[in-house]
Amino acid sequence: MSDSQVRYVVRFYGQVQGVGFRATALSHSTGLRVRGFVRNKGDGSVELDVVGPECDLRELVKRIESSMKGNIDDTQVESLPAEERVDEFRIRFF
Repeated sequence: MSDSQVRYVVRFYGQVQGVGFRATALSHSTGLRVRGFVRNKGDGSVELDVVGPECDLRELVKRIESSMKGNIDDTQVESLPAEERVDEFRIRFF
């Protein structure tokens, strides 16, 4: 397993706002080496923007998809070069 840092920008579509999605994502980040944020978007989707080891990013997306599968219609993942982030994962309200 590589600890090289990557960035995932993930968009979740479906019934993903108003159902505790962001709090669920925050909860599932516990124990993973991820930094970034989750936020609602104006189009009704939820965006996850995180940096960390790719194995932890994949695990976070897997956990979210598993627990929220009844609400997610589509997931789009974009992998990008890592960038500096604060040392936490949080809910963003804007």
